[in-house]
Amino acid sequence: MIRLLPFLLFCTCMLWASPRHTNALIHEDSPYLRMHAHNPVDWYPYGDEAFAKARREKRLIFLSIGFSTCHWCHVMEQESFENPRIAALLNRDYVSIKVDKEEMPQIDTYYQVRFSKLQHRRNGWPLTILMTPEREILFMGTYIPDTARYGVEGLETLLPRFAKMHRLDPAAERKMVAENLAKIASAPKRDTLTAEDGNISQRYVAKMWKRFDKIYKGFDRRPHFPMASNLMLLLEIYGLDGDPRAFRMADETLTAMALGGIYDQVEGGFFRYATDPDWVVPHFEKMLYTNAELLQVYIRAWLLTHNARYKRVVQETIAHYHKKLEAHGLFYAATDADSMGEEGGYFTYRYARVKKALQKRGFPDEEIEVLLEYYDITDPGNFKEDRSNVQRNTGFDAAPEHADAVLKILRDLRKARKYPFRDKKLITSWNAMMVKTLLQASVIDPHYLQEGLMSLRALLRRNMREGSLWHYTIGDAKPTKRALLEDYAFLVDALIEAYEQSYETDYLTLATKLADEAKARFYDGKEWYINSGTPRVRTRYLDKYYTTPLARMLDDQLRLSAMTYDLKRFAETKKMIAHEKGNILQAFDMAPHALHLLLRLEYGDILLKATREKLLARKRRIAAIKYPYLLTKVEKNPLWLLCDMQSCFFYDRNLTKVIEKIAHQKGVVNNEEIKELKKWGK
Repeated sequence: MIRLLPFLLFCTCMLWASPRHTNALIHEDSPYLRMHAHNPVDWYPYGDEAFAKARREKRLIFLSIGFSTCHWCHVMEQESFENPRIAALLNRDYVSIKVDKEEMPQIDTYYQVRFSKLQHRRNGWPLTILMTPEREILFMGTYIPDTARYGVEGLETLLPRFAKMHRLDPAAERKMVAENLAKIASAPKRDTLTAEDGNISQRYVAKMWKRFDKIYKGFDRRPHFPMASNLMLLLEIYGLDGDPRAFRMADETLTAMALGGIYDQVEGGFFRYATDPDWVVPHFEKMLYTNAELLQVYIRAWLLTHNARYKRVVQETIAHYHKKLEAHGLFYAATDADSMGEEGGYFTYRYARVKKALQKRGFPDEEIEVLLEYYDITDPGNFKEDRSNVQRNTGFDAAPEHADAVLKILRDLRKARKYPFRDKKLITSWNAMMVKTLLQASVIDPHYLQEGLMSLRALLRRNMREGSLWHYTIGDAKPTKRALLEDYAFLVDALIEAYEQSYETDYLTLATKLADEAKARFYDGKEWYINSGTPRVRTRYLDKYYTTPLARMLDDQLRLSAMTYDLKRFAETKKMIAHEKGNILQAFDMAPHALHLLLRLEYGDILLKATREKLLARKRRIAAIKYPYLLTKVEKNPLWLLCDMQSCFFYDRNLTKVIEKIAHQKGVVNNEEIKELKKWGK
């Protein structure tokens, strides 16, 4: 019996540690879905089984959409989905369905669009939807507490109220469905451009100037999103006509973010957005797409300004991703905002703890106070209670002498902390964005070229299997989700960039093949779709948290047309853009990359052609050319050639003269800038 005691104790501990509940999400690949596998809610993944159950049992549907690094998704889980009382209400009256928006962006887009039209306000996550067994929308919300607070009805009364209506008052339910359908069908009017409005780029700059925060920089004070595609378009317009407002908005916003709390000053990388107008307090998620697209803007800004701060941001962020978020040569999707039981726990600091660490290193108290002030680490804290998020104090003319040493100490303090949860999905589209970033960063440091090409090869090897492209892979699991339009669009974009950085023709050949495959899968008549399955969801021209796949794919098609002299592809793509033009102009400030397409067609692509050796030797100088619609291609000719879709219109042995020709032909630089060009030499 005595010998049995250790065994019995072990069994008791194992039973104690075992989860009390397990639902159908336990078999899913998605880290987000598996997070909910032991909730007392009887969750189902999105699919036929759940919808058939709802129809068969005549139960309402509770649809919840989120992602693994979403702070308010975690809050709602802790308050409601781990709450036995709320779980009992859901299990009694509803079929509960969980969706990972990163795994199924087409489903997320479908319902986010309907939420915006129904509620006339910003959408987001978590997204909460109550539907009839036939999937007709009754109610849509975002975060909902378990009990009423913040002026929001809680789930404990909301769920029974709709369940009672479903059981006892079908007429009221049908009326509610009809009213919601009518609201969704009537979209609000926006500030609209027409073809008669003329200079689209200047109208865009004027609209963004009205939205620009002249004090704190950026656009739309709360929440404060980086808006990479808007910033890139402003730099593009500056390259077209030298508009000082366009440059000022982009440059000052990039500077404010690089110095602010939205940027991780200690380890590098941008958080998803700031909750305040002055960029101090972020939501601490780090999304791969946010960082990849922002770094492309910083690289472009560095080429135009040679601002060392911009270069530092690019180098630090890439180094951080290699160190903390790389696997199999690719990069994880995201990191969580929460760690050590609280939001920002890993990233923020207590004044007393940092001061003590600096004293141990022998810094005098007077210098410590200056250094802490520079990094905005204060006793009351700038985040909450006595915790501070590190930023650089703009009141200093220059960084204090030992500022870099303080960063090392702050990094050492983090080593004792648990790093936030990492969503280990290797998403094709987001990794393609980062591949492009690495390739473009080769103008800062040539070694990034090989890093980018290695990541591209890893992406193709891992996510293009058995003749198919997949949306993501995770660990050693076999991929199950076929690629979406965004995966094709951003991968083709990366392949075109790989050709222009290496001039290896295989990349251009594969880009052409995948662009054709995307058109066959996702284009039907006059419409592009996010996915090829059901429900088939139309893609949108609006840039949201990253560039819309629709505009990216059409941009890919335009560039491939010019680089391969494919007049048929060009004519078809031009027609597709014309079909979207009315939609683009209805919300031109919200669709910067789509507006880019209209400007690209208006101004026209220029092909700069030369031998591979000459193009590679002058890479940085070519990248610094202001005209934004410049493509490069290898030509076995000792001269530098300028060509368009129809002909080559200029040639010379001197690159400076070629650049001057671009400037004069397109009117993009003035005489002072031409003098600057000549300093580069031939």
